[in-house]
Amino acid sequence: MNSDKRVRPLVHKRQSFQGFNLWAVSLNLLLLGALLVIALRVVPGYVEYLTVKDVITRAAQEHDPRGETTTDLKMRLAKLLNTNQVYDISVDNIKVYRERGVIVIDARYEKRFPLFWILDGVMKFDDLVVETTKAGRT
Repeated sequence: MNSDKRVRPLVHKRQSFQGFNLWAVSLNLLLLGALLVIALRVVPGYVEYLTVKDVITRAAQEHDPRGETTTDLKMRLAKLLNTNQVYDISVDNIKVYRERGVIVIDARYEKRFPLFWILDGVMKFDDLVVETTKAGRT
């Protein structure tokens, strides 16, 4: 090899470091805060919906069609809602009626809640219709 030629170190271009800047951090915190506010507004309504669903299915399963009337069932629903501290729906909003030989409990409702400034959220619970067993079955 030729000794006149020296090995020159490779000169690298100046590397720019990329990462979070003030705008990225602010935007991420804003997004995280918005998601947190939405979660804190939605979760209690959903938990209460699960409680209402459990109450009406339990009342329908425990109902004795030979010995109890619709009024008795409605009173049991009122007691269960009060015991479980359900405030989104009252027993006056729950329809209990007879149809095709069974008693139907219709507890469908919707919950409206504020999100931000002028934005509101709406949760509709349309699957809260439960039928009791027929009186002739054992």
